[in-house]
Amino acid sequence: MIREYLSLAIRGILHRRKRSWLTIIGILIGITAVVALISLGQSMQLAVNRQFEEFGYNVITIMPGTLRGFHPSLTATLELDAAELEAIEGVESAGMMFYKSSYIQTEKLEGFLPVMGLSPEMVKIMLLQPASGRLFRPDEPDGALLGPAVAQDLELEVGDTFKIEDRPFKVVGVLKKGGNPRNDEGIFVPLQALWEVTGEEGKISIAMVRVEQGYDVDEVADRIKRVLLARRGKEDFTVQTVEQLRKVVNQAIGILGAFLGGIAGISLLVGGIGVMNTMYTAVLERTREIGVMKAVGAKDRQIMWLFLIESGLMGLAGGAIGTLLGVGLNVAAVMAAKRFIEARVLELGISPWLVLGALAFSFVVGALSGLFPARSAAKLPPVEALRYE
Repeated sequence: MIREYLSLAIRGILHRRKRSWLTIIGILIGITAVVALISLGQSMQLAVNRQFEEFGYNVITIMPGTLRGFHPSLTATLELDAAELEAIEGVESAGMMFYKSSYIQTEKLEGFLPVMGLSPEMVKIMLLQPASGRLFRPDEPDGALLGPAVAQDLELEVGDTFKIEDRPFKVVGVLKKGGNPRNDEGIFVPLQALWEVTGEEGKISIAMVRVEQGYDVDEVADRIKRVLLARRGKEDFTVQTVEQLRKVVNQAIGILGAFLGGIAGISLLVGGIGVMNTMYTAVLERTREIGVMKAVGAKDRQIMWLFLIESGLMGLAGGAIGTLLGVGLNVAAVMAAKRFIEARVLELGISPWLVLGALAFSFVVGALSGLFPARSAAKLPPVEALRYE
C-alpha cells in the first residue's frame, strides 16, 4: 500500500515537473539557511570549547568593574599585586596585564596603538607562540613582541627597533597568526617597562590566576573574591573562572544562532505556503482523477494520504538538497577561515542529528502544508468530481 502511495505521489510530482521544482526551491532555500546557520553556530561553539581547553580550566580571571554595574573593559584598571594573590590558599601563580593605547614611532610611521604590558607568568598563561624570534625574557626590559598584523602594518621584523612614548624597544619576536584580533594587532612588552613609560605604576587591566592541582577552582575563586573584597572595601572587580567564561560565550553564541535560525525559518514558512499553493492547484487539476478513484472504491483517507505523501515528498526533496548545500557552506566557511586566517578558528559543526532533524523537519513542513489541500481533495463528492472539466 505504501509503495503504491509513493509511486502515485512521485508520478504526480513528475507530471508537474516545473511547478514542483519551483515549490521544492522554496523549501530548499529555507533548509539551506537553517542548516548553514545552525552548523556555523556549532562550529563556533566547538572552536570556543577547544580554545578554552587549550587555555586550561584551572585559570581564574580578575577584571575591573562588575557585571552588575558595567561590563569589564581593558580600559579600566585595578591596583593588584601578584604576590598578594599568590599568598591566597590554592593559588599556584598569578599573571598580570596592563593595557594602554600608546604613542608609537618607527622610522616611517607614527601613531597611537594598543600596547599590552605582561608579567612573565602572564606570557605563560596566554600561551603566546612566536612565528619568528622568541619571547622576551624577564631580564629584558626593552624587548617587545609584535602581533603579525601590527608587524606587517609597521613594517617591523625581528631585530628592528621602535619607540613607545619616546622609549626605544627592540623586536625580539613576531607572534603566530592566531585569529584573535587583540593578539594579532597587539604590541607586547614587559609589564614593568609599560608602567615606566606611562607613569601608571601598579595598575593592571586584567589578572589571571592559575589554581594549584587538587584545589576546587570555584572554591579558590570565592576565596579570592572574599580576600579582595576585605582588602578593597568594595566590589569594584569581577572574578570569573574559565568555565564560567566558556558558558557565557557559548550562551551568547547559542542565542545568536537561535535568532539567526529563526530569521531563516521565515524562508521555510514561505516555502510551506508554496507547497500549499501547489497542492491546491494539483487538487483542481486532478479533480476528475479523484472522482474516478472514488468511483472505483478509493476511500477518503486514501485520497488524503496520497496528497499528504506527495506534499511531504516535495518538502523532503527540498530538505535533502538544502541540507547538502547548508553542509557545503559550513565546510566552505571552515576551509576559508583556515586558509585566510591561518588558524583553527572554526571546527566542522555538522552532527548527524542536525542532518536527520533537517530532513525530518522539511518532510513535516511539506506534509503539514499539504494537509488542507489533501482534506479538500478527500471531501470532493465523486459525482461532481467526475463532471468536472
